[in-house]
Amino acid sequence: MTEKHRIIIDTDTGGDDAAALILAARSDNVLIEGVTVAAGNVCLEQAVKNALAAIEEAGLKVKVYPGAVTPVSGEERETFSVYGKDGMGDAGIVHPKGKAEKEHAVDYILRTVKANPGEIEIFCLGPVTNVAMAIRKDRKTMKKVKRIWSMGTAGFGPGNATPVAEFNVYKDAEAYRIMLELGVPVTVIGLDMDDEPTWVSEAQWKEMGKGSRLQVFIHKATGKLLEFKQGNGINALDLPDAVAMACLVWPDFVTGTAKCYGSCITAKGETHGMVIFYKEGFTYDSMPIIGEANVTVVTKAKKRIFVKRLNQILAD
Repeated sequence: MTEKHRIIIDTDTGGDDAAALILAARSDNVLIEGVTVAAGNVCLEQAVKNALAAIEEAGLKVKVYPGAVTPVSGEERETFSVYGKDGMGDAGIVHPKGKAEKEHAVDYILRTVKANPGEIEIFCLGPVTNVAMAIRKDRKTMKKVKRIWSMGTAGFGPGNATPVAEFNVYKDAEAYRIMLELGVPVTVIGLDMDDEPTWVSEAQWKEMGKGSRLQVFIHKATGKLLEFKQGNGINALDLPDAVAMACLVWPDFVTGTAKCYGSCITAKGETHGMVIFYKEGFTYDSMPIIGEANVTVVTKAKKRIFVKRLNQILAD
């Protein structure tokens, strides 16, 4: 019997986060210990409501812990939610019956890791502010995290917040730098793992709207995202958080990785939030070796199976 991954899911709960939460909830090889929430796609209060709604739709009984309201620097960077004002397609689907816990996400993370040293993995679907705050509060305990998974960075491709920066990192680059420097195993799934083979076409999206309860839920949660993509000339939508979660819950999905040293740009300017990956064992013509490998970057996956398999899981 395969040992289950014991994970805390850290999210800012937009439509693709909801898809990732449901995917994890319906997977046999993970045990979701709890869900922590930070502001990102939307404000903290809305992100918490969205997480509760997605969890209830998935039939999952797990506690939700509210966390960071602002980036660790305290400086907000102007962004907007491509998932609508409520982060879930403005489709009137966010009506959770449950309520979040009073314990702060950072305290919950530290308490859980301390009680289970070397056993807890943290899967970050949004800005890693909660993780960075936990590191600053109790680095010794956070060194006992088994692994951190991050849907973050542009990988080896282009960004979405800017041409070179991905939204989650751009929103709190200082937190990402803190996470990279912790020294525990980190697996990064960048935007380049969510390119055209994993996109949901408009036709596929419309079919989801005629399907199961969960398919309809994700269909409605991503309607504003499709509108945004179409405004950029793309007649499809992407679900980067769900693709990232697939890298954990589908053992056959990832087919290639690279050990790298990840360097996060925190300075203000055009490259803010960019993460540069220096591949281990690769000699760069004009760069010295600037650090030992601190991340494993997913570089290849069976992307063409993603949409079909996700729909199968949502339809069951």
